[in-house]
Amino acid sequence: MPRHAAPLDCSAEVRAELTAMSRSRKEESRMVERACIVLACVEGKEIQQVARETGASIPTVSKWRKRFAQAGLAGLRDQPRSGKPPTYDAGFRDRVLALLAQTPPAGLGHWDGREVARELGASVLRCGGCCAGKESISSASELGVSAPIQSSHPKPRRWWGSI
Repeated sequence: MPRHAAPLDCSAEVRAELTAMSRSRKEESRMVERACIVLACVEGKEIQQVARETGASIPTVSKWRKRFAQAGLAGLRDQPRSGKPPTYDAGFRDRVLALLAQTPPAGLGHWDGREVARELGASVLRCGGCCAGKESISSASELGVSAPIQSSHPKPRRWWGSI
């Protein structure tokens, strides 16, 4: 004899938000799927029936049902993950940006990756990695730097490039 899960209860406001999420075309697809699962559970359907209707596995339905029962709508969001720790700290980034604000050495029109690495005693990859991305480029331009760090390594040539 199958076990029956306890019924889920929610307010009309939460149900309306779940319905909006389940019909959304702009929400992430995983959030739409989770909303559909929980909405079906709130309607009183059994876990196996919800799994068949949504195409999710029984453990997936159980997981999102349980998370909704514990934390409500906030339980449907992904929990933070540990991820890879940063290889540089904010202090190193600040040192790179401060160096970029200075005039480049004689003979150079702008700082390149090798010169920044040599000045800071770090690798080219470490110096270039801490200032990559929109945030650091805008920070570098705020300091009056005309260009982000550029590596002086030549670009690799590919055989199809000459066709």
